[in-house]
Amino acid sequence: MKTIICGAGDVGYSIADKLSKENFEVTVIDESEERLLKVSENLDVKTINGSPSLPSVLLDAGAEDCEILIAVTKSDETNMVTCQIGHSLFEIPKKIARIRQQDYLQEQWKNLYNNNNFPIDAIISPEQEVAKSLYRRLISPGTIDMLELSDKKLKLIGLKCEDNFVHAGLTVRELSQKFPDYLANIMFIFRGDKKFTVNSSTKIEKNDSIFLVVETENLSDVLSEFGHQELQAKKAVIIGGGNIGFSLAQLIEKSDIYIKTELIEYNKERAEYLASNLENVTVTNGDGLDSQILDEVNISDAGYSIAVTEDDEVNILSSLLAKRAGALISLTLINNSNYSSLLTNIGVDMTIDPKIITISKILEKVRGGKIRNDYSIGDGFGEVIEADIQSESFLCNKNLKDLELPKGIRIGSIVRDKKIIIPNSQTVFKENDDVVFFAETNCIKKLEKLLSKV
Repeated sequence: MKTIICGAGDVGYSIADKLSKENFEVTVIDESEERLLKVSENLDVKTINGSPSLPSVLLDAGAEDCEILIAVTKSDETNMVTCQIGHSLFEIPKKIARIRQQDYLQEQWKNLYNNNNFPIDAIISPEQEVAKSLYRRLISPGTIDMLELSDKKLKLIGLKCEDNFVHAGLTVRELSQKFPDYLANIMFIFRGDKKFTVNSSTKIEKNDSIFLVVETENLSDVLSEFGHQELQAKKAVIIGGGNIGFSLAQLIEKSDIYIKTELIEYNKERAEYLASNLENVTVTNGDGLDSQILDEVNISDAGYSIAVTEDDEVNILSSLLAKRAGALISLTLINNSNYSSLLTNIGVDMTIDPKIITISKILEKVRGGKIRNDYSIGDGFGEVIEADIQSESFLCNKNLKDLELPKGIRIGSIVRDKKIIIPNSQTVFKENDDVVFFAETNCIKKLEKLLSKV
């Protein structure tokens, strides 16, 4: 599949890396020769130096027979114009744009994005997606990650098997037999530096970080069995009032769950804007690195401190100060992925990488078949993919045992006629089944072929 990626920054590079490894024919456009040199030296893709919003540059990149255009330059306007030209001059079927400026994304302008105006098929807003990810973790105490699936009937959760986990040593099969009434299925495990897909004979050990799909109604019971009985946080302190902090505060305000929320913003003018646009959030103008400001917002009472400024170092340091002052759990926004593996050892509880979240949303739009959700896991380890089974797909009416799927693919759940099914070897896929898969990176292309029309 011929794909043009406009922008060779971190996101553009990562998307090019993933798609080229899945045998997509990828061309990357960027105005920076330095960034393109990094791409060409490390990836099996074609590169074009120039502005992607110029018709001649798109033509050189092969826009005439391109199937997917992904615009992720640093400029929203360039991304929008590139999609317009890709549609008007080259009739590219699928156009995806990253847009950061929140004014473009307001509900009142939603009709701007159609074939008569800006013909963008999918808009990705990193700030909004990160805010949603933070909010999901905020309302899921005990988890290290959470994603809603199957119209909220299921959740993908990550959790750590703490010292009070009493079922250590049991296999996946034995756990299922011990708790037959729980609609839950373990999919993969992070154990120290190792990451692997489970099978029925995999043993669960203490300190494992396990990822499983679970029926929403069973969530609290499953968390309890794994040693997690944390209460819902009553207070959160957000450090940083940019687009992410503001969006998160709005989500908390609109939530049915009451969480007392304080927001610290360094810039006085921005703090005044936030205060006038948030009804139930207390805004403080100050520095998240100032212990007096942290005392002023009573950080010691906070269930969560959430550092989301534009500076990684500020986020890390303010999280550590908040923890030292008594905040129970710290959530920290990190743009530099190199930091992530170091932070848990120094007291940061959870990190959020906006690049990974953005990549997941873009891949969701790129994948073949009827993909509902696509979520990247573990810095390239694999993807959780939720998809509908089509009548023409290879999987339809096939027995799971007879398919002989690779070890790197695991089926988490099936929703059929609003009923949740935890699959076994005798399970047969039916048309319109809503299925949650996990596929390690080297198996994604195989899964995509199985989901696509024969």
